[in-house]
Amino acid sequence: MALDPALERPHTSSDPTFSDAVTCAFADRRAGVQGTVRIGVAGGAASGLVLVFVDGEPALSHAEGAIPIPPDPEGYGDLSAAGIDHEIVEPHRRWSVSAATDDGALDLTFVAVGPPLVLSGDHVAAKWGGMEGYEQPCRVTGTLTVGDRRFAIDGVGQRGHQWGAPDWSRLEQARTITGWFDGELSFAISALRPEGARSHADEVAWAAVARVPPAPPAEDGEAPVADAAPARELEAVLTPEPRISTTTDAGGRHTLATVELWESDEGPVWTATGEAISGTTLELGRLRLDTAFFRWRLAGREGVGRYDVLKKVAE
Repeated sequence: MALDPALERPHTSSDPTFSDAVTCAFADRRAGVQGTVRIGVAGGAASGLVLVFVDGEPALSHAEGAIPIPPDPEGYGDLSAAGIDHEIVEPHRRWSVSAATDDGALDLTFVAVGPPLVLSGDHVAAKWGGMEGYEQPCRVTGTLTVGDRRFAIDGVGQRGHQWGAPDWSRLEQARTITGWFDGELSFAISALRPEGARSHADEVAWAAVARVPPAPPAEDGEAPVADAAPARELEAVLTPEPRISTTTDAGGRHTLATVELWESDEGPVWTATGEAISGTTLELGRLRLDTAFFRWRLAGREGVGRYDVLKKVAE
């Protein structure tokens, strides 16, 4: 699915509850590094977040908000928050992301390696959550500096762009779960729990997988020869009604998870099991964000991804 380049611009609205943000997340298993860089607009002001983990521990953490923005910004390069510079090099294909904090800096290039996974505005999850957008699996390269340590980054990640006006009067929590498997497979899940819901079964969810399409059958009815088959681009497939099982610790933070993504009642089914390898909690006024990176295993593959839980704080 080709996306309109105009979607790359920050969306704005006169609605005071409207927000727009780009989230760039990455992980390099060899270097033991994971991170998230988020920049966006809400209430007529810009905000930014830089969060990087090294060997499972927070290494960079910087947030800034309520920064004035120019009217009708053309791109995220027009915004300034938390020392972040986000440039669109080629719409929906290539981006540069850098940030400088008191404790270090990063300079990364994100290159799309698969199709966008699109949560359209007419999907029930978008209507319930008030947000629509898309996620693009990426190859991520660049450098990270933490104090006197320097890391060459060559890993996987995802760039997500979401916009809308969430109504937290009807929501209890929102979960975002992603998995990246070296450019050959990725998944994204958005699960919303309505206010008063009793369990995961009552959630409203959207999920999609980017994977290699099945090989067409040979004309003579025999199985195709794998070595002779040309490389095929990944395709995006919606996976209705994702099944999510999560184990939490004494503080309510997610530590283990299993997700099942069925393309149809007949399959195929993608089952990923994972455990948290880094994470932290951010208090955001009346909301709390438990953010974590997970190591995933799926059909003999090992990958990494984000598992974020945003929930209302009891008054």
